[in-house]
Parts: sequence; structure tokens; C-alpha cells
Amino acid sequence: MPKGKGFSAIAGMDELKEQLRVEVIDALNSPEEYARYGLTIPNGMLLYGPPGCGKTFFAKHFAEEVGFNFMLIKPSSLKSRFVNATQENIAQMFKDAEENAPTIIFIDEMNELVPNRDSDVHEMARSAVNEMLAQMDRTGERGVFIIGATNYPDMIDPAILRAGRLDKKYYIGTPDFKARSLMFELYLKSRPYDFGLDYEKLAQLTENYVSADLEMIVNDASRIALRQKSRITMAILEDVISKTKPSLTKSELDKYLKIKATMVGEQIQQSRRRIGF
Repeated sequence: MPKGKGFSAIAGMDELKEQLRVEVIDALNSPEEYARYGLTIPNGMLLYGPPGCGKTFFAKHFAEEVGFNFMLIKPSSLKSRFVNATQENIAQMFKDAEENAPTIIFIDEMNELVPNRDSDVHEMARSAVNEMLAQMDRTGERGVFIIGATNYPDMIDPAILRAGRLDKKYYIGTPDFKARSLMFELYLKSRPYDFGLDYEKLAQLTENYVSADLEMIVNDASRIALRQKSRITMAILEDVISKTKPSLTKSELDKYLKIKATMVGEQIQQSRRRIGF
């Protein structure tokens, strides 16, 4: 089982962590209790949002939090130009995960592996989607949990996102004020920084910056301090921030917020459909 800090290594995101504890982690850690009440173990979830916001980082620490083994999968390692080879690779992935259960399979860039079959995709891509659908049935009961990550949830085949598959969907967006403040503290703590850094001011100056932007700012400030043979000062950090544009434009961020609104609406509809007989 992986050992690590779990969610304590993730700055901020308290609301999402709590939501995951209630909706997913408790079920994964107490399957017998859930089964006793006739409740199914979740099979998987989708993390979606802009690039550079730490979806992979979050998934790794989620695995630590639940104490599951962790498999990091890139679609390129499964896809093959040979007929049936992709399906065989997918089947082997699930077999390996089950043999080492409890396991979390984290599939990055999920849309590349399971594109919408109604779009203009090759027949081999359709076969890969069909294989994934077949393998994902009742994975929770076999001690396997799937986490898909994507910047483009609207390009994933809808059947993958239905109830019983990746029916839990969580938006990983740009870090909020508290998270940005904590991230600066985290990225700087093992470096020679000046006493009295104002983390809250740094957070104020970096609204709409993604996690990767903040890390780059600290790295650039560290290089400047190294060249000057000084500590990393507030002045150096503020100067670097003033010269670093956020990697996402306002229009790109708006696009992701619209996708989030659509996905949240779909989840509410799915929940309502399950009620009744």
C-alpha cells in the first residue's frame, strides 16, 4: 500500500476533499458496511478542468488517503496500431490491477483513450471504448477504482460517464486564495527564503494562476536569488509575478466554467433519474 501524506500534502481544496470523503472514500474503506445496506461501491470518478491545475498530483494523494495501490496510465501505453492489441492491453491493465487489489487505476488524458463514438473516430477507437465499458462493470466489487483525468470531458464517450462507471465528476480548477497562499508556503519552505514573506499578498497577486504557474514563479525567483547569492525576497517574488502572465486566458477559464456548469447539470439530472421505481 502507498505510504505518504495523503490529502494533507494538498494545499487548500478543503470542500472537494470533504466531498470526496463523504461520497467516495468512506465507501472504498468500508465496502462491507455499504454492502450491508445494499449500497454499491463506486467504480470510478472523473477529474476534469484546465491544464496545470494538479489533477495527477491530486489523484496520487487520493490513493494515499484511501491506502490503495496506484497505477498511472497514459493512453499511449495502451493504444496500438495492431488490430485487437489495444483491447488486450486494456484487459491486461484491469487484470494487473485486480491481482494487486485494492488498486486505483489513474488514466490521464482519458478523452484520448475513450473518445465519443459518435464523433469521427476510427473503428479501433470504438473497440477500445467497448472494451473499457466491459471491463469497468462492477470493478468496485473487485477492489479496483478508476480515476480518469481530462481537460476535455465533453470529448469522452457519454457511456463512460454514466451511472456505474465514472459517475462521480469533480472539477479541479485554478487554486483559490487560501490554496495559493498555502502553495507559496509549500514551494518555498525548503528553500533559503527571506523572513517575513507575505504569502497572502502573493496569493492576491496571482488570482487565476494555475498550480503549475505558481511553481514556475517560485523556481524563477529561486534562480534569481541564486545568481544574486541572496535569500528569496518578497521583492524578487513580486518582480517575477509582474513579468509572468497566467498560462490560461480569461476566455479559456470562462470556457472551463461553462463545461463545469454543463457537467454539474448532467450529474443533477442523473441523480434525479435514479429516484423512484
